[in-house]
Amino acid sequence: MRKTLSIAAMLMATSAVASEQVGTIKVSDPVIYKAFENARAAGAYMMISNMGAEGDLLVDVKIEGRMAMIHESREEDGVMRMLHVEAISIPSEGMVEFAPGGFHVMIMGLQPGEFPTGDMVDATLVFDRAGEVPVTFVVTEQGMDHSGHSVSN
Repeated sequence: MRKTLSIAAMLMATSAVASEQVGTIKVSDPVIYKAFENARAAGAYMMISNMGAEGDLLVDVKIEGRMAMIHESREEDGVMRMLHVEAISIPSEGMVEFAPGGFHVMIMGLQPGEFPTGDMVDATLVFDRAGEVPVTFVVTEQGMDHSGHSVSN
């Protein structure tokens, strides 16, 4: 019974933060995939939509007390590499997906056991035009599908 309640609580919390919008910028399905127990870093993923008539740039991600950087995973000469990205263009009336194997937010400097499954992590996305957009990531195990829990604003 207790396990069922905690799963239900996690799903309710996930659906509560599955979509956030400020101005023309909408962030959907923000998740941090739980790193293995002793990992010093974790990846954050989301979908960013720009419903405005002008493009925008994601220039920074801030998480209090953490080092967070925008990265892109790219294959070069048969080797997968993670590269720091200064900014990501979010086209007008378009979207950019942050997903494993592509764009992601790398959160570094974690201590063992930090970010347990179900944890909520507040962050701020910084855009060139839209300014600061608050977002809450839910820590989950990689592979869990939360797409059925989206909330429209």
